[in-house]
Amino acid sequence: MPSASPDVSVDSAPPWAARFASQALDEIRDFVSSSDAEHSRAANGSGPLGFEYSWVTSSAYKFQWVRMAVGQTIRAATPAPTLHLIMPPGNRYRVGRREFVPSLGSIMLLAPGWEYTRTGPMGARFGATVSSHCLAREIEVRQSVRRGDPVFRTQLIDLLAPERATLLEAALEVVFDTHPESSLHSRQHAEARLTALIADLILRRGAVPRAQGVSASRIAALESWIDEHLEEPLTIGRLCAVSVVGERSLQKAFHSRRGMSPMRFVAERRLAAARERLTGSAPGRDVTTVAMELGFGHVGRFAQMYRQAFGETPSATLKRVAVRAWNAG
Repeated sequence: MPSASPDVSVDSAPPWAARFASQALDEIRDFVSSSDAEHSRAANGSGPLGFEYSWVTSSAYKFQWVRMAVGQTIRAATPAPTLHLIMPPGNRYRVGRREFVPSLGSIMLLAPGWEYTRTGPMGARFGATVSSHCLAREIEVRQSVRRGDPVFRTQLIDLLAPERATLLEAALEVVFDTHPESSLHSRQHAEARLTALIADLILRRGAVPRAQGVSASRIAALESWIDEHLEEPLTIGRLCAVSVVGERSLQKAFHSRRGMSPMRFVAERRLAAARERLTGSAPGRDVTTVAMELGFGHVGRFAQMYRQAFGETPSATLKRVAVRAWNAG
């Protein structure tokens, strides 16, 4: 059993894990973006970052161990269901206007495609990303009534001590079976046990709602349209006209698939566009110009929302970009 092996632990990666370490914020962001998902990252303090990232993979899972000597704020969206299993006290997650504060006995389930902000302190973390296909298939066949395609919901899940111990033991069993000398047969059984446990937890907590009437393709098309028209005046009425969907159905669909209202989604996409423009800013471009271009009429309110999303003010982003350009010559 992996729990009996000194090489396998939630506290540190096994000897065969791949590893990355850096003290440079840009280097950390670039590496994690290329290996996991595109994201933004800001340090919440000064001093050496002490960032260490280790991981192992199997056919259905990727397990990550992360250590940071300085807290960081991350803005991202995971491509597949991700569980943060071990977190230091003080982590905060924000999805739209909702905030989640994990307790000692809880885990965080991040739904694929749901953009979130995580503000976390220094310390060690352990998490797992599971194949969307494997988990969705396990959940789908358990449903007695099927109403549309299943989706996942970002959610804080509180666990009883026995549930938590069983889940971590099953996760470490899969980690143990990622050893190069482990058999494929053993690894497949370990993956199946862990997938079944995760499905049990999220089904009991209602973290897999059914899509609300509107197809995923129609929502995706509307989201693409929103990205192309961020500088234009957008109202819920215009979104309904473009998608040919009534307001109530559109509200339900966005809450189901993105965890927020359609207009909050517009605001979040405008914030992401503002970040992109500020980090690639031409000389002379200022925060007020970017805010006004994207429909933020109140610059102070824009700065507040920006800081909540990215862990730094818009002016701090501009300053950091200018310093990086200066250092580059």
